[in-house]
Amino acid sequence: NTNTRPDGDRTLENEFTDILNIGKIFDVQDKAQAIVDDAKAVIDKTLTATADVKDKPSVMVLEPLGDDITNYGVKSLGGDMVTQLGATLANPDASTVGNPDVIFVVYMPYAGDDPETVKNSQLAVIQDDESLKSLDAVKNGRVYPIMLSEMYASATRTQDGIETFAKGLYPDVNLD
Repeated sequence: NTNTRPDGDRTLENEFTDILNIGKIFDVQDKAQAIVDDAKAVIDKTLTATADVKDKPSVMVLEPLGDDITNYGVKSLGGDMVTQLGATLANPDASTVGNPDVIFVVYMPYAGDDPETVKNSQLAVIQDDESLKSLDAVKNGRVYPIMLSEMYASATRTQDGIETFAKGLYPDVNLD
């Protein structure tokens, strides 16, 4: 997968190109194109539905990893998804912390894990941290889970990730 290389930007375009290439390999170009078209349609529909939203949300995509918290910036697939949906990253260079309107918390259950337990545990790292309680996203209850597989080398789950981000970014806008 193009987006798993150690260097370079991780983008939706890379995911779409990979899907189309897999379609060529397996001679299912029409199915691959439909997957890409459907994902792009979600972005277009979201941008159309939110065209009148004056204050687009600022966002952080965080992944608690033990004692550390990884921040997905502009060069990450998750960061690219958020910005393509019209939001801005509160910390695009991934080195600083802003005061985001929305926080997405990354979680990934592995074999034998209870998905709900893993999700709730990751959310609690952000929601229950005293030093983060003053952030607008935490104060206003705008902390949402997103599964790692929806925003990192997501392939056929790319549309799921776009939809998860869109619903969290614009909860008051009918995106259906």
